[in-house]
Amino acid sequence: MDRAVILGAYEFVGFSLCKYLLDQGCEIDGIHINKGEEDPYLNDKRLEIGRNANFYEMNYSEWLETQKEIKEDTVLFINFYDFYLKNNLSALRENELIEKYLFNNMNELKKFHSKIMFLFPLQWLKDINRAHSRCETAIELLKQNNIAVHSFYLPAIYGPWQPEEFIFHQALADRKRAELSNREWIHDAIYIDDLIHSIMEETDKIQGGSYLLKSSLPGHWQKCAEYLSLEYNLSHRNDDLEKGKIIDKTVKNSMKYSEGLEQQRRHLNALLNRNEY
Repeated sequence: MDRAVILGAYEFVGFSLCKYLLDQGCEIDGIHINKGEEDPYLNDKRLEIGRNANFYEMNYSEWLETQKEIKEDTVLFINFYDFYLKNNLSALRENELIEKYLFNNMNELKKFHSKIMFLFPLQWLKDINRAHSRCETAIELLKQNNIAVHSFYLPAIYGPWQPEEFIFHQALADRKRAELSNREWIHDAIYIDDLIHSIMEETDKIQGGSYLLKSSLPGHWQKCAEYLSLEYNLSHRNDDLEKGKIIDKTVKNSMKYSEGLEQQRRHLNALLNRNEY
């Protein structure tokens, strides 16, 4: 991959994708989506990218309006996952994204062999947001026009830069009362670096596909929660999903879950000390 556009480039998964691809020498259009409440670590993320000639930051509204030229073999990452976890899907302005970008540029996307990567929360398979979304219709239309579309369904993701909406972050930040969001999937978890590598394995494939990503470690989320001495209740959660033709893709763990959590702890402590929160 030589070139990518990442919607939500400063979000958790989006930023990790961005850093990985920059390390690989890719050109990145990092689309910053303002959610109304600014990320307290936004400046830290900008500093981490630094003055990289391969990185070009754009505001989302500007990107939607300017219709920047689509180049050969561009991969577009559409990051629903991070905004779902923050209960802020409206920031993506889905109708405008579909109409102004995907539909208006259909011929160019096809001509220049673009690929579209949708990143969804695993809950999307049964969530009410899916019923109200036009994504499925858009995906089918893209496929009918021979545009490669990959859809990834993600469980809980943890590691450096995990936001405070996740209970692991709260525990590692020594919050007196860690609260589990009803938007956090508790039946599985994947470490962020392993997630990125798993997604990258699929991007070179000509044909698209739909993948439910699952950890190779059974009970991964529960093991993390127990390591952090968190209380949780599985009984009220229903993990029945409408998978259809979605393929299970097992993600190998590059390290023990405790090591991943300790990496997240060290990174978070460094951020907190730097910002003196």
